[in-house]
Amino acid sequence: MFFKRSKVLTGLVTITMAAAMMGAPVNAMGYSARWDASADLNPITGNVITPDNAQAELVADTVLSVVGPGQKMKQGQMVAEREAVITSASTTKSELEQEEKIQLAVAAPNVYLNIHTDASLGSEVIGKLYSNDVAKILQDNGSDWVKIKSGKLVGYVLGEYLVKGEEAELLSELVKKNVAFADNKDNEVEVHRYKSDSGVMMTVSQGEQIAVEEDMSEETDGWIEVSTDQGKGYVKVEDVSVSDSYPVAETTEEQQERIENATVKDIADDAQMKADNASKVAQAAAEKAEEAASIVEDEESEHTKADEKVAQTAQAVAEMAQTAADNTQVTADTAKEDMQKHGSETGEAVAEFALQFVGNPYVWGGSSLTNGTDCSGFTMAVYANFGVGLPHYDASQRGYGIGIDSLSDARPGDLICFYGHVGIYIGDGMMVHASNARDGIKISRADYRSIAAIRRIFY
Repeated sequence: MFFKRSKVLTGLVTITMAAAMMGAPVNAMGYSARWDASADLNPITGNVITPDNAQAELVADTVLSVVGPGQKMKQGQMVAEREAVITSASTTKSELEQEEKIQLAVAAPNVYLNIHTDASLGSEVIGKLYSNDVAKILQDNGSDWVKIKSGKLVGYVLGEYLVKGEEAELLSELVKKNVAFADNKDNEVEVHRYKSDSGVMMTVSQGEQIAVEEDMSEETDGWIEVSTDQGKGYVKVEDVSVSDSYPVAETTEEQQERIENATVKDIADDAQMKADNASKVAQAAAEKAEEAASIVEDEESEHTKADEKVAQTAQAVAEMAQTAADNTQVTADTAKEDMQKHGSETGEAVAEFALQFVGNPYVWGGSSLTNGTDCSGFTMAVYANFGVGLPHYDASQRGYGIGIDSLSDARPGDLICFYGHVGIYIGDGMMVHASNARDGIKISRADYRSIAAIRRIFY
């Protein structure tokens, strides 16, 4: 059984965390007012300013200082990494082969690389390339600027932040992924839980895509393993077309839309996913380099100049991939710190809000913070003021948020859950809770009885 396979340059869009500067006011020096703490990171290119590139990087400041008040500069923003195939941006292998020579480039900035409408830092920014994003070179005459096409975008980027040539060819092979397109014209494609006709977990409509999890270079057994929102599944080979997909640029509009819908947790989770993906690419590149080097270093076998060149290229790519992995992990760590800071500040606000109701009455089945509430009604009502919907049942509340291992790790705002009771941690080993009809809402030691669980709602 054979399956249809075409190599496409799809719009598999990958967003990495960047500085939270989208739409931020630009001061006279061109830097965002919210980026003062990292003045060595150029907000125009997203790259660290070093002695070697300082002159080119700091040109951006001069350009921005003369931008008119009516021109809003779009800068980088911490956003959720996501992967979505944009089929309208696809380029099939047959279409590529019609051109005289296809030159690929892979982005290698520290954080992101802006795509401009023209070969000028003062021109409009229409999107961004992130580490390991792939582009097709349209024009490269050796100047500072390279005209590229990536996903939906055609524009200009600074060429010094691109990997080109043989290194780009190898690196692009490492970052590509497989996607399966539903290709059953008569019916929706069934995704099965197991490799059998039974156990259908979901269906996919004609033209929709699913991430492929197995190595498609090997012979299949009639089924293809895929990854869905509902977990791992399998589709029949004859029901799908499998294509190669590359991470490409994100448009400014797509980025802004993503930011509006993202929470700090979404941002941190997606940044870590991006870092994990970059780490996998770096590992694969290191294995390629080791394999190529072993051929050259084997004293018992003859090797050619071509073998040496392959080994050099593989080693260079391995170093580039590791740099990208390191950079994306730093970004992910920063996002995690921001998330924890946000959660800590919000948790403290929850605890402070809850404390104002100490002394108010306990009423079984109630949820009024002033007229009377029981324990779970108290926590439910407090968190409702922060946009969180908790159930009016203490046992059910143990399923919300994330688990905290011990009281020593608890933060203000965490739920302290007991068997048949619940309260809100306020710090220093204490909690506030709706205790009973005699004491009402009061402060107690958090460990006054055996703790069943500690749950962090804001994290």
